Amino acid sequence: MKTFHTCPAHARRLLRPTTAMALAAAAVALSACGTNGSPAADAGLGPAVRFVCNDAPPSTIVARYRQPDASSMTLRRADSVAELQRQPAASGARYEGANVQFWEHQGEVQLRWGPNAMPLRCVRQG
Repeated sequence: MKTFHTCPAHARRLLRPTTAMALAAAAVALSACGTNGSPAADAGLGPAVRFVCNDAPPSTIVARYRQPDASSMTLRRADSVAELQRQPAASGARYEGANVQFWEHQGEVQLRWGPNAMPLRCVRQG
């Protein structure tokens, strides 16, 4: 494959045109990825909030609220991720998604993860 350069004085800067284009395309594609590798997955999400639950062994859940109004959240538990929508609540913040319920009140969470799952109690970490 041919290489190109602008003048012999810049021989150290020789690049193959296809290599340079491939590197540029990869940089653009990766810049659009969130932390889980999907495009813009983290766009609009606030900082991670960790909770430790009372199951055995204790599991950790990580909540990230949609900014600026916390109308939805992304909840991660082990290798599972759930997208939840805010629901009306008399007190605290309640979110629901496909087979997942999350109700936070004063730093404590009642969590149901999966159909017919027993509720877990989780407390905010840190």
